[in-house]
Amino acid sequence: MENSVDMKKAQNKLQVGPSPHIRTRRTTKSMMIEMLIALVPPIIAASYFFGWWVFVQLAVASGVAVLSEYAFQKMTHRKVTIKDCSALVTGTLLGLSFPVTAPLWVVTVTSIFAIVVVKQWNAGLGNGGIGRNYLNPAVTARVCAKIFFTPFFTDWVLPTGFSAGPYGGVDAVSSSTPLEFIGHGAQSVSNQVPALRELFLGVNLGGNIGETSKLAILIGMLYLIFRRIISPKIPLLFIGSTVLVMCFWGSFDLEFMLTHALTGTLFFGATYMATDYSSGALTPAGKTVFAIGGGVLTALLRLVFDYPGGLGIAIIIMNICAPFIDQKLMPRIYGHKKRPNVKFDRQNPNQL
Repeated sequence: MENSVDMKKAQNKLQVGPSPHIRTRRTTKSMMIEMLIALVPPIIAASYFFGWWVFVQLAVASGVAVLSEYAFQKMTHRKVTIKDCSALVTGTLLGLSFPVTAPLWVVTVTSIFAIVVVKQWNAGLGNGGIGRNYLNPAVTARVCAKIFFTPFFTDWVLPTGFSAGPYGGVDAVSSSTPLEFIGHGAQSVSNQVPALRELFLGVNLGGNIGETSKLAILIGMLYLIFRRIISPKIPLLFIGSTVLVMCFWGSFDLEFMLTHALTGTLFFGATYMATDYSSGALTPAGKTVFAIGGGVLTALLRLVFDYPGGLGIAIIIMNICAPFIDQKLMPRIYGHKKRPNVKFDRQNPNQL
């Protein structure tokens, strides 16, 4: 049997690594750098509207995230992976998710929580790291921070320009966000909500520093799509599903639909967070279900549960469901009518 194959040796040569599984020469580091480039437009808009303190906030969030990952991996004798820039991306996303008035100690605690508890410890659900996380670190940390540090998330301030001082040059002056006037079961747009043009550009709009200008986020989204870092399916279906629910709820009121699309975290989350390879669905059909489910949940949380900023919770719910969605929607093997019955286990990538 000269031509026989030793199956044991062959299986040892076959190795499957954790996601992302992409047929390209790109590395995790190169994709994270592309993500950072796509975040430049929101960063520019944030500094233009809220002042130079934005850079201090971003430096603290991203610096603490990288140092936390380095310290945790050193202390647990794991391979140090800070050079893949994933912790830097998580920190930058978190920094853009706070209002300019957020105390730096809140930013610091949230960054440590995102990296140590959610990313590396995997919330106690197994080994963490890219490809093994069940929850998106930035989204989960942001939701937890909003629960425990609510007063610091409600001190919205209107833009004061680039030359504004520390914390936007103001002392905790509260200002309502447009979402508060169209949530809680509302079916029409209050006259206290800014015009659609202002919502799109972020002019005279309070909120988290990276989320007020939808124009800047749209530029970042188009860059990621053009560079094929993300599929347009997820952000478009996510935003479209939310808008469609609002379409029926608002009796096809176009202004009501567009106002919901342009307020809150919807654009930012659908572009930079719902598209996470590690915690989202991986199969083609699974991505469709993930995006539509997230968009519908976001709308329901805004309307039914009186929770205007429900996008973070919606993404976390879909993160939890993603492995089960992938398991049920595995692509059919050519020539077979049924989908393969494969148990998807992120803790054992070689099982995929």
